[in-house]
Amino acid sequence: MVVLKLALLNLKGAGLRTWLNVFILSLAFFAIVYLKGMYNGMEMQILRISEDTNYGSGQFWCETYDPYDPLTLPEAHGKIPEAFTPLREAGLLTPVMLYQGAIYPDNRMKNVIFRGVEPEQNVMSIPSSELGIETDEYIPVMLGHRMAKSINVKVGDVFTMQWRDGNGAYDARDARIEHIMTTENSTLDIGNIWLDLALLQKITRLENEATMIVVDKSYSGELPESRWTYMSLSALTKDFRDMMEMEKAGGAIMYGVVFALALLAVFDTQVLSIWRRRQEMGTLMALGMTRTTLIKLFTLEGGLHGFFAVVLASLWGAPIMYLSDTKGYTMPMDVDNFGMVLPQTLYPEYSVGLILGTIIVVLITVTFTSYIPVRKLAKLKPTDALRGKIS
Repeated sequence: MVVLKLALLNLKGAGLRTWLNVFILSLAFFAIVYLKGMYNGMEMQILRISEDTNYGSGQFWCETYDPYDPLTLPEAHGKIPEAFTPLREAGLLTPVMLYQGAIYPDNRMKNVIFRGVEPEQNVMSIPSSELGIETDEYIPVMLGHRMAKSINVKVGDVFTMQWRDGNGAYDARDARIEHIMTTENSTLDIGNIWLDLALLQKITRLENEATMIVVDKSYSGELPESRWTYMSLSALTKDFRDMMEMEKAGGAIMYGVVFALALLAVFDTQVLSIWRRRQEMGTLMALGMTRTTLIKLFTLEGGLHGFFAVVLASLWGAPIMYLSDTKGYTMPMDVDNFGMVLPQTLYPEYSVGLILGTIIVVLITVTFTSYIPVRKLAKLKPTDALRGKIS
């Protein structure tokens, strides 16, 4: 207790130097927590959006489907296996068909992908029910708001669709936009035209065929066996998670640089304190303080910098973290053309483990950094200290 009181008095006596060190450390602490929270939040948001709108708990791919080879897309379809029928009727599976085609809005051609989906499905969180319209005059379709903006169309507009059916013959019909959906998953928006799966199968002469089957995210039971390839959610998101690991590794380097600069300030302060307080150390030892206690005193002074930095960062950083968590951080640029699922507004994810872990790392590192220059006091002689020398 005496050592703690002396350490607090010494920090108070140091005045501005103490608070400058505390403020620099609080900046480093807040930067680490805030940036890690942003990375965690972005990862959680993208995974949630992908799971809700496209991946579910996994997908079955037909044997010829390869998302990394667009040249195989014309042949990327196959008969839906009978083994999927029970789960499909229970609403736990839904087939999706991808088919190449073109549209001609305002006499301009644009290559697109037709996405056939069942209007009554609830596996993917998209408004597919808007496609449940029966008409012989035109094909009812649905677009994303990004796609609608890029081709300058609105609900009720009519344009021509062209495709090559399963027999290789070209065909074309007029399509009418029944709904423009708003989705955070830009990969399902840009370059995609949504229509009723049964209608797409009919006009392409590919009855009961699909490209993939999406499993509901709530289903965790036994999956049917088939020749189709099952891709788990972990496998579907592997590329993204690998990218995030690389981003986090790059962020860790930045954290290290910022934190190292803050620790350098603490280290220099300790070295300066030992040099300027030589006679004080000699007096304390002459009054009976052991070398071990003296080392504890100076190490505790340095460690308290970290403690006060955590308190200060909590005072001014907590409101910032609250605002970012509730209002989010809106990206200053348009993220629609990034080619990946990326929401325009990011919300950080601050966990108790993240905050407590960072606090522990800061306190331990600051204390150890404070101890390094203090080790030489183990050989300090009281007579040398009283004369202003360091043994």
